[in-house]
Amino acid sequence: MLRMKRLYALVVAATLFMAVKGYGQTQSQASAAIDVGTGFSNDNSWAPSVLYYEQVSLNRAPWFRFGLGIRAWGYYADRTNLYTRTDSPQDYLEYDKVSVNGLSFVVGANLRFWKIDLGVNTDLIGASFGSKRSGFYEKSTNTPGVGAPNYNKWLKTSPVIFNAVPLFVENYNGQSEAYARIYIGRRIGVKIGYLYGHVAYRTRNKNDSKVFLDNNQRRISQNYGVPYAAVSFPLFQ
Repeated sequence: MLRMKRLYALVVAATLFMAVKGYGQTQSQASAAIDVGTGFSNDNSWAPSVLYYEQVSLNRAPWFRFGLGIRAWGYYADRTNLYTRTDSPQDYLEYDKVSVNGLSFVVGANLRFWKIDLGVNTDLIGASFGSKRSGFYEKSTNTPGVGAPNYNKWLKTSPVIFNAVPLFVENYNGQSEAYARIYIGRRIGVKIGYLYGHVAYRTRNKNDSKVFLDNNQRRISQNYGVPYAAVSFPLFQ
């Protein structure tokens, strides 16, 4: 049932995207562009992405634009801890590396002043995949829980596949941006901003049985925030 709901949401989002596209083509205040860039950090993590988006504005407010898009993205980092959502107790798995790729439907809005856009966007729903990674479940406690058989062991995990509004819901993969885009010509622009993302993994089945951490949890996640830079290619304005 949950998968059906997610599939339904995906269909609705795709329908909305096509509706905005059709509406935008009938308006003089329509634009479309492709952003190619990456987030980066001094801890050897990086987050490349390609974003295609279309925006429209009301004739009475040409400075305000809203729209939908599609983002192909990735996140790659070295040593990382991913945490469970429950605080009592909050468990974690230790990873030598994490890597996730995804494809998401995006919603966003921006203000346009002269040749500058100031905006935000966030993933609505999407799918993600990546290498299967083993995380070390380091734990020692006087009150063992459901996850006791897995304490201090390497557990097999993989990225959470289906994701929804990761900006507001933990344990999902996805990205959001706050940015400034400066057009330096009719066919090119520069985009700088801040990328806020979420990486989430799930323990996999082992020997035909489920692998649980304490409190029956199987998902672990972590937020990340990095500066972001991209090149923008306007398709029409």
